[in-house]
Amino acid sequence: MAERNLYIKSVMALFKKEHQDVLQKLDELNDSISNLQYEGKVFFGKNTKAIEKTVQFLKKKLLEHIELDEEVIFSYVQMHIPKLYPMLCFLRAERNEFKLSIKNFEFLSKQLRVEKNELRQQKIIDQIKEKGIYAVCLMRNHIQIEIESVYKPIDQELHLEEKKELITKCLKYRLKIRPRQHANKSP
Repeated sequence: MAERNLYIKSVMALFKKEHQDVLQKLDELNDSISNLQYEGKVFFGKNTKAIEKTVQFLKKKLLEHIELDEEVIFSYVQMHIPKLYPMLCFLRAERNEFKLSIKNFEFLSKQLRVEKNELRQQKIIDQIKEKGIYAVCLMRNHIQIEIESVYKPIDQELHLEEKKELITKCLKYRLKIRPRQHANKSP
């Protein structure tokens, strides 16, 4: 009950853990990419698996978050705080960049896994590093912009009843998508 009251006071509190988890994974991705480049063959498998695992985590979180934003938060904000509409459009466009970055990582990871030529492997590693730095910076910036330009205005401009309504919709939506995700995992 105390946790629910905290959420009612702040929409940002609802996403604080998620943001922390994503930022931690972005740090891990950055470290794994650096390690891939500098640790060499001995840790090649470990580092490629770490990159793939982190990218899959980010992909899952990203798609969950985008779905929640599109189905609940952004539509609610458009109705109740229309001046944020241009920022919502910007964030949507930026998310398309995320999706592309994740596809690039998946493609490059597959290429790296099957490539046996060391020179071509190094070229792929260089591409992973270049795209990784871009993706990490983009995602970090996106989180900061989302907090400052959407969640803070929600907390500041919505009335308490509106915040309660939005948070209730978010929590119900999350409960609705969780069983669907578990059902998708079953063989």
